[in-house]
Amino acid sequence: MLAACGGGPTPNTPDNPHPATTPTPTAGASPTPVPSTPTPTPPPTPTPTPTPVLTGFRMPIEGACLPTSPNLLPNAPRPYRAGIHEGVDFYDGLACARIGRGTPVLAAKAGVVVRADHDYRPLTPQELDELLRRSQSQGYTDEQALDRFRGRQVWIDHGGGVVTRYAHLDAIAPEVRVGARVEAGQVIAYVGNSGTPQEVTAPDSEFHLHFEIRVGDSYLGKGLPYDELVAVLRRAFSP
Repeated sequence: MLAACGGGPTPNTPDNPHPATTPTPTAGASPTPVPSTPTPTPPPTPTPTPTPVLTGFRMPIEGACLPTSPNLLPNAPRPYRAGIHEGVDFYDGLACARIGRGTPVLAAKAGVVVRADHDYRPLTPQELDELLRRSQSQGYTDEQALDRFRGRQVWIDHGGGVVTRYAHLDAIAPEVRVGARVEAGQVIAYVGNSGTPQEVTAPDSEFHLHFEIRVGDSYLGKGLPYDELVAVLRRAFSP
């Protein structure tokens, strides 16, 4: 009898062999490629900013010359405030001219006044102590403290990012106001000791002019060895 809907298996006989089943090969697992770690590229060595060639400044005190003592020039250490000196100090007997309280200070070059501290507030003993303590504690002179240590100041903008600063002043000429144009050699202020510790501790001493040539956010000669620094400053004061 035939099975209904005959779906039984066909017998495996020599006349009707089952086809051989070939097993499907299992693909071997391919190794997951490990990404190579790129060799880090070292950062480029910063190119030193070239010192700009500046000339044509006159001495800010009549008859003065460039001091030779490293302690009176930029980059000299200032241990009392854990800082670095950023300008040239003109002292009596150390810069070829007589310098004392009230000695006229001259504009080193023509330009426009951008700061004139007619309303300067003298240091008090308490403020001096706090500024010195803070500077020693942090190991450097921050900008606010440094500005106070410069005392009464005049700043003149000469264009091209060049500014001269005149600090430790006793007084400022009345006509020297922000926005006023001044000419080279014009009297702009008078030597004092404002901003120095001696303003508080020994008011009749330490009279000198602190003078800076600023270029952008820095000062002329920053980081230069002594011989190069002197050459740059002498060139600046050449015609």
